[in-house]
Amino acid sequence: MDLALLTAKKILEMFFILLIGAGTIKAGAADGTTGSRMTSILLYVVSPCVILMSYQMEFDKQKLMGLLITAVLSLASFSGAIAISKLVVPARAGPDMAVERMSIVYSNCGFIGIPLIHGLLGSEGVFYMTSYITVFNLFVWSHGIILMKGKTENLKAAVKNFIQPSNAAILVGLIFYITGIRFPNVIAAPLEMIGNMNTPMAMLISGMNLAESDLLSSLRMPRTYLLSAARLIFVPLVTLGVLLLFHADRIIAITVLAAAACPSGAMGTMFALQYHKNSQYASKLLTITTCLSLFTIPVIMLAAGRIFS
Repeated sequence: MDLALLTAKKILEMFFILLIGAGTIKAGAADGTTGSRMTSILLYVVSPCVILMSYQMEFDKQKLMGLLITAVLSLASFSGAIAISKLVVPARAGPDMAVERMSIVYSNCGFIGIPLIHGLLGSEGVFYMTSYITVFNLFVWSHGIILMKGKTENLKAAVKNFIQPSNAAILVGLIFYITGIRFPNVIAAPLEMIGNMNTPMAMLISGMNLAESDLLSSLRMPRTYLLSAARLIFVPLVTLGVLLLFHADRIIAITVLAAAACPSGAMGTMFALQYHKNSQYASKLLTITTCLSLFTIPVIMLAAGRIFS
């Protein structure tokens, strides 16, 4: 099936689950605390299982080299995103400068990227996506904190921030991959089943968040469209240019591009809350970019399917 059609089909499936999540809030079957609790389960249990199982494959030096190449391409993509954020949101932009730049640079590559790439490319795509997520975490826990806080943190705090379940899963999974350790079926089967919950849980949570947000207010803010264009169009285009410049392998290219094309991440809202920035504005940017990405991602994947055929 054509990559654009497959992406559109996947986005549509995810959108229907998102609507169900929104419906649970409107029907009173869930409340504000439900999404928060489900998010903890997703981040601490489900997503790590997806990552772990993506490494349960036969060792291949070429794939290991692919991880390193993905990391280099991801680093270039983030560097380009930071440059775009500075052009679109200059230092004198106002008190929400940090929130706006954060929304441009950091995508929702975990919640939306992993389910999307798993549906498009399967475990091999998730395998390479882990490299993108590693680079994402390196940037968000360094550049992201400096951006929001306005100053650097000490080394101990930076290391502590980097100790996350997904990062631990990447490290363990990589060790298992290199050493050839395989889970016995009695362990692998349950982990696989838990991992399969990733897409529906992520979309249910996204739907709950959208149902609780003021979407109409977001749509009436013209500036959000400029920031959305930077996140959903400019960053993917720069990333596409990087991928073409380095003649990236098709699977790696599609993985990195899909991750870069995702809407603004929830990390912006969480950091805004933590560092006393405008968290409501961060939530609105997340909401509007999530809605618009339902149209932009398939178009970008259409281009990717033609270019990386």
